[in-house]
Amino acid sequence: MRAQHRNVPVLSALVAGATLAAALVAAPAHAAFRCDSTSTLTLLGVDTGASRALYAVPQSDGGPGWLVEADFAGGKARAWPSPEGAASFGESTGPGAVLAATRCGAKCLQVVRFRDGAWQPLGEPLLAPESATLHLAWDRGGAPWVVLHALAGSSTSATAYRLEGGDWVSKGALSVRAVGNPGAAPAPPGEDGVATGDGLFTAAGKPRRFVQALPKLAGAEHGQLVWLGGKAALHLGGDGLLRTTADAGTSWEPVHWQPLTLGQGALAWRPGQDYRIEWPDGERAAPAAAIWNDRRVPEKGQLFLATAGAAPGDWRLLVSTPDGILTEGGERIPYGSVLRFGGERWVLLTGCVSRQGGASLAIRRVADGKLGAPELLKIAVP
Repeated sequence: MRAQHRNVPVLSALVAGATLAAALVAAPAHAAFRCDSTSTLTLLGVDTGASRALYAVPQSDGGPGWLVEADFAGGKARAWPSPEGAASFGESTGPGAVLAATRCGAKCLQVVRFRDGAWQPLGEPLLAPESATLHLAWDRGGAPWVVLHALAGSSTSATAYRLEGGDWVSKGALSVRAVGNPGAAPAPPGEDGVATGDGLFTAAGKPRRFVQALPKLAGAEHGQLVWLGGKAALHLGGDGLLRTTADAGTSWEPVHWQPLTLGQGALAWRPGQDYRIEWPDGERAAPAAAIWNDRRVPEKGQLFLATAGAAPGDWRLLVSTPDGILTEGGERIPYGSVLRFGGERWVLLTGCVSRQGGASLAIRRVADGKLGAPELLKIAVP
């Protein structure tokens, strides 16, 4: 249902370091920009500080794709041709420009950031094996991070780097579990560094785990963890259940709250069958937030956006909505992205709508606990 994420392995060598900067900014000759209800938007990153998101839009003719930046705070969007000569990969989240990377050699990785329609080199090249999986994030102090994951038997070894004075400085390595999507995110407000799985990397200290034990559940290490700060965390397991801890994993309590709809009474929904739970993209700070996807009637999907209360297991419904925006022709286009920003501001994005005046992004906002009317963010094309 959601837009595709790119937690992909590091790619093979593409360009030599001497020509990297030119390759990143050189734009090829593109066909006319096209984005409609059939276009797939792939989320490349979320700037939680500026309330922006960057998407990749392939072209149906197989030609070079485009990048579309949605500026939700400014109520506008803009498209740029994808730069030619160096494929970017990886995605980022946090209060900073979208980050990606490109190969500058067999073991050379160049981190780049998106600015004014181009990927610009950020810091010196970083030594990284081709087999690693790349994750990028900004901490809440405004520093960019690179987290590399490598399989080590049945576990995942994470190595983190922080940009300091133009150099990527190692902040240690740690075996991590329950890595979610995104694979790295800013630590919660009041905490330093970035979190990945159950691990925390900081600017000055040694890496550590913010929970000491996962739920006693088969395959718990393959679930998804979200840290809420201190000793509080959430775990979404393969059984479809959400569990919470307030004591760093000493005990875990399942969340039995369900957003029952009118006429359902006390009939329990079956996790993984009647509904599934997922995280919104963007802000992950407390209060905890999650999305209940009602799947009982496939053609009548519902989304329930909920946030946690002060007491364990106490959740409240923020808004409920059919899954998608109804077009004038009676077609309901499902939401491709559900984004959360600070102050409980949410954006639900379906994708592109093509009209005579050009393409637009179709969205609905949530603010002050209310779901706004559908909006179109016209996409400006150079």
